Amino acid sequence: MSSIKEAIRAAQDIKTEEGLEIPEWGVTVDVWGLPSGDWEAYQNKLNKLRFSEGRGGAEMAVKSNRAEIVAKCLYEPGTAEKVFPDLAEGIAILSKKSGGTVDGLFKLCRHLSGEDRDFEQKVKDAEGNSGGDRS
Repeated sequence: MSSIKEAIRAAQDIKTEEGLEIPEWGVTVDVWGLPSGDWEAYQNKLNKLRFSEGRGGAEMAVKSNRAEIVAKCLYEPGTAEKVFPDLAEGIAILSKKSGGTVDGLFKLCRHLSGEDRDFEQKVKDAEGNSGGDRS
């Protein structure tokens, strides 16, 4: 019998959207949600920006951070290969693309990562996904 720790480690809980067509770019990609550590790092960056930057500089940095999140979430269809293995290059490319397209992908990444739901909704979702009976 495996331990709870091993069951958690083995759980495939990162959601994906496969075969997403992005007509503006003429491509199809898979989009994966991010693990909690990446979202915490993103939130920490945002909080740090709010305290250290003026309004205009912080707004531009937030847009670049969205490009970073999107770059981390895009995968070649049907593979585990990132579209942007070089994150800095991905950020540079996405930062020059339509804000609406990048923002839409950011919102999808956020949704797949479970960051657009409140705690109660996350608990309900987890209850629906539990595979075993409670003892």
